[in-house]
Amino acid sequence: MTESITNASTNCSSADLLSTDGAFTKYDFHLEDPVQRIIIGCVYTLVAVVGFGGNLLVILAVIMCRKLQTRTNAFVVNLAVADFLTCNTAPFTALALFSLNGWPEDVPLTVCAVMGSLFFVGLGGSVMNLAAIAINRYVLITKTKATYCSIYTPKKMAAMLAFTWLYPAVLVSLPYFGFGKWGYSEKYKTCINQEDSLKTQDLYSLVASLAGYPIPLIILLVCYIKIYLHIRGHLKNMKAKGMSIEMIYLSSSKTTIRPQPPKNPQSTRFSKLQVEITKNLFYVICAFVACLAPYAISSMISSSDPAIPWTGMMVIFNSSVNPIIYGAKHPHFKGVLRQMLRCRYHQIPEPSSCLRKIISR
Repeated sequence: MTESITNASTNCSSADLLSTDGAFTKYDFHLEDPVQRIIIGCVYTLVAVVGFGGNLLVILAVIMCRKLQTRTNAFVVNLAVADFLTCNTAPFTALALFSLNGWPEDVPLTVCAVMGSLFFVGLGGSVMNLAAIAINRYVLITKTKATYCSIYTPKKMAAMLAFTWLYPAVLVSLPYFGFGKWGYSEKYKTCINQEDSLKTQDLYSLVASLAGYPIPLIILLVCYIKIYLHIRGHLKNMKAKGMSIEMIYLSSSKTTIRPQPPKNPQSTRFSKLQVEITKNLFYVICAFVACLAPYAISSMISSSDPAIPWTGMMVIFNSSVNPIIYGAKHPHFKGVLRQMLRCRYHQIPEPSSCLRKIISR
């Protein structure tokens, strides 16, 4: 068995995935094809650069603009930090893929183990923050202001933000208690679980996939569907009373629905609003599902080893897409980011005390 692993061929055919008795042997697959490794490594590098810049801009935007320093954006910043961490570990995965003779000898294996675990902490933190943002928006839109303020107090928010990091940290710590081992994977040529024990590796992959993906996905779906149904129901009630609805952004953390005197054409106003709500739901849900679902599913299917490197590559896309969804498309973030990219910091609305000090120098 050891000899077959060591001498694994560059291209793994379907026959290579079967043992002599026809049963599937998971260790038979090894990512040896240099073309695949270079392509995947280049994608990791490119996405890491884009995600690094995008998430850094989101963080700096909140620091520079007092208008963005709100309860909701505390989760957005936490999300950006998680994505920033994920993108910073990606180059080490690219290094492992580019090194065709295994992990570089002049770089300690401990580095690979640490970066692999941090990658999944950042990824888990990103997923948990997406769920936290969904809950925040649900409470903000469907509940009263008093209820929202009672739930999102400074102390409670600190606990929520800490939990988004604690939950993935606990999952990532499982290999230190016998469920797999972090390090260089000879199988996938990345910094992930080592294949020291097939049984514990399978168990950990299954537990991590089930605990880290379906729960946040369910939260996302339930919250956004309820938000949509709530607003649609409110629109129908107002339309029945001969009133139109105006969505008013009081601040980046407060959105209210105010009845307005009848305006024509009424049907057009309702149509446009529902389209915008649907598009936002589509972007958020699809980005999350498209990036993480393939990897989560392939991790739970024992015969999907050849797909793991590619589905794993898709995971990091979520860390670079989030700044676009939660930053560039936000009505307030958009203006601040535009001024930052143009280096017009003096034109940033409601500058923070930190930015004012920098500008005055």
